Amino acid sequence: MKTPTHPGLAHFLLGVFLSGVIAAPVASAQDAAPTAESLTATAVDRLVAMQDDDGAWPYEGVYRVRGQIPVGYRVGGTAIVCTALLYAAEDDDAEAAGALERGTALILEALDHPLMAASDEDAYDVRVWGHIYALDYFCRLRAAQRTGPHTESIDRWVPRLVEALAIQEVPGGGWNYASKRAHAPFVTSPAVQALLWAEAQGESVDHDMLERAAEALRASRGNDGAYEYSGRARRPLLPGATARSPVSDVTLGLLGDPVPEEALAAQVEAFHEHWDELEKRRAQHGTHVAPYGVAPYYFYYGHRYLAQAIAVLPEAQRRDENLRLLEKLLRTLSDDGTWNDRVFERSANFGTAMSVLALLGEGVPMPPALGE
Repeated sequence: MKTPTHPGLAHFLLGVFLSGVIAAPVASAQDAAPTAESLTATAVDRLVAMQDDDGAWPYEGVYRVRGQIPVGYRVGGTAIVCTALLYAAEDDDAEAAGALERGTALILEALDHPLMAASDEDAYDVRVWGHIYALDYFCRLRAAQRTGPHTESIDRWVPRLVEALAIQEVPGGGWNYASKRAHAPFVTSPAVQALLWAEAQGESVDHDMLERAAEALRASRGNDGAYEYSGRARRPLLPGATARSPVSDVTLGLLGDPVPEEALAAQVEAFHEHWDELEKRRAQHGTHVAPYGVAPYYFYYGHRYLAQAIAVLPEAQRRDENLRLLEKLLRTLSDDGTWNDRVFERSANFGTAMSVLALLGEGVPMPPALGE
């Protein structure tokens, strides 16, 4: 069942947050109102409770391999939740630390599965999604000096994951899991960011491959800033592109081709302007439904990476923009303190983790720019 939106609560909270003076009767309401910190604390507890017995937080969608959730979804989903816990859990939260350790062990084990071997076959195959987010998580774990007992295994896997992405690059540059015919910006962008983490940590990353990815992103950007779902810009419809466009602009900036500040601000504004079109597809059946081709799984992906785009804006703008983002997340908060953009129960792992990363904002380190 789709979680109802709560515009009345959200608008009230935004008014409370943005007002400079709060009258006494309103102050008591504010005291009980959710904040980014309280929402994050609840979400951490829920994520720990949702972990499977084997340590996984599998992403669940319609796609199956031999009737089972693909290994790539198990790896990628677990890596995203681990990343959220890495930054959101308190240092003295033993339960979260134990869950994080089990999740890391699960990823390392699952990466050895035959169905996670890098493949250049032109087919729908989500293993590259697992490779991207495992690499991103491992590099973030190393940057935080939190690899613990898995240090040797992670150090061994990071260059292998870089190589896996090189094998799976699509002709012309970038990455996609739907096919190898053309890149998809919403896959290429996190792949590039993971590779930039690895490059900054001394791993050998082909700069020509990164330049091909930059060129693929440039070619996908329409005149209005909307990015095509896949391949070169033809006629991307802005409402359907608002979840993938901010992260694509940010990624181009990290590659040394920064989008003008006003253009990035326009991406943030477009997300809010067309949010209702994204929300129509949240927790619905089907995937790329007309008129915009928006699938439910873009919803919290878009919120997570909107927060990243906000972090690039001038400091004076960030507070208000983070509050606007909080207001949007409050609209779709489930009664149990989780977020889910699919009709499947276990995809709440993904939705909640992405929402936590959005709530953390600048508390989630930005990938290093190329050459840093």
